[in-house]
Amino acid sequence: MVYRPDSDASTLSMRRTPLLDGLSLSGDVQLIVLLGPAVGQCVMVGDEMLLGRATPGLTIADDGVSRRHASITRLGDGGYLLRDLGSRNGTFVNGSRVQETTLRIGDRIAIGGHTVLQLVTRDRFEDQRVQAQKLQALGELAGGIAHDFNNLLGVVLANVSHLQSLGSLDIVEVKRVLGEVETAARRAGELTHDLMAFARSGPRSHEAIALERIIEDVTRLLGRGLPRNIDLEVEADRGLVVKGDAARLTQALTNIGLNAIAAMPKGGVLSVRAVHCDEIPAEVRDDSLLLPAGDLALVTVRDTGVGMDADTRRRAFEPFFTTKPRGFGTGLGLATALAMVRDHGGHIAVHSVADQGTSVHVFLPLRSGTGARSERRTVDEAAPLGGCVLLADDEELVRYAAQRVLEHAGLEVLSARDGEHAVAMYAAHRDKIDLVILDLDMPALDGEQAFAAIRQIEPSARVLISSGYVDRAREDRLRAAAIDGLLDKPYDSLTLLRAIAAALRDPARRRV
Repeated sequence: MVYRPDSDASTLSMRRTPLLDGLSLSGDVQLIVLLGPAVGQCVMVGDEMLLGRATPGLTIADDGVSRRHASITRLGDGGYLLRDLGSRNGTFVNGSRVQETTLRIGDRIAIGGHTVLQLVTRDRFEDQRVQAQKLQALGELAGGIAHDFNNLLGVVLANVSHLQSLGSLDIVEVKRVLGEVETAARRAGELTHDLMAFARSGPRSHEAIALERIIEDVTRLLGRGLPRNIDLEVEADRGLVVKGDAARLTQALTNIGLNAIAAMPKGGVLSVRAVHCDEIPAEVRDDSLLLPAGDLALVTVRDTGVGMDADTRRRAFEPFFTTKPRGFGTGLGLATALAMVRDHGGHIAVHSVADQGTSVHVFLPLRSGTGARSERRTVDEAAPLGGCVLLADDEELVRYAAQRVLEHAGLEVLSARDGEHAVAMYAAHRDKIDLVILDLDMPALDGEQAFAAIRQIEPSARVLISSGYVDRAREDRLRAAAIDGLLDKPYDSLTLLRAIAAALRDPARRRV
């Protein structure tokens, strides 16, 4: 809830502000203008800040605010002191008029006729801003995603109907059709994987990332809904490795790309280029460009659209600033991208000419090329598999399909319909079961709960977790509990057998 002065400015009424609901309290302090002409503006509180209509601290364009209305001073203990500076209409904190008071995180400050500020924390506000922008970006991508998914489902359904209509068994035709079905299913899996990775929230990771992988993911996402009158050009040097969070870098560059697409309503060319930064592009080379030290990668997103005038270019990264019509943009895309790039020690520079186009240059620190994340573990695929697998999945079709693959590979399979059933079966057959595969989202007991129960029965039990989507906090808990692998759905037979082989041959899990 936030407070707003009523007509006589002596009492305060309340109304919902979803942007700030459920704030957690940690991190750097920011002052946020919730209502009034500067709605949504956020400013970091320094050692001292003046509030008023004409102050060097925070200028508020509200006739009810005095020129020098109030001040906020940082105290030695980390707190903040608010003083009214003899204002015309007074200063209110949480509904009470004050002359001088200490502030706490969450306090609401009402000044003038219709301006309310709140002292909040930087990290939580930025997290909410990031999530709000993700929703906007996903909305922009949704049309292209739905189109692609329906096309892929159409391929599967048409080919299945064709197989059912064959009068006699033509093994060549069957293999050809099944190959097309497999290709469509793989593409559908990649599509959902991209979507979930983009939408994912949670703690930030810091790992070595091959930049060309990020560019592949970004351009694949952008390509889903790219208008037919826009051509996409991509260039990415290999061997460029940055350290950070792949999902956040993907979102930052996707935000920039979506802005570029929106700037070309009549069509044009969207170019995404990632190279080693041997020299600063001349169009953004000046004394004010502050770049990180050391080797840099340069990612340039260029469009041939409407461009920006000087004022728009200056404000492009302001939170909530947008040139899009009401309802078509939140003004968070570029602000979020800048925050994410800075989190990675990078910088963004923009060059734009009205009616000619815009280039957004993203500079990122490079790290050593060793240790970039690998997507696959290698196993000896020629070695035969053997043993007994307990397979638990509440989706009957998924369970039957996986069971057929495992039995064809020479494994004995025990099947469970949910987590509770899996725990009971493990307790009854623990001496013969070599590996457990648990779906993460099941009724009765979910995969995480069933995993914990099985490890209580047998601390050295080998367990794989399979899921179509795992949020980062849950994945961290599972890995900390030493699961033997995380199997992403959908998986093909080779991926499933690789994961099983790796788990069964891990000497760290060998029973004694």
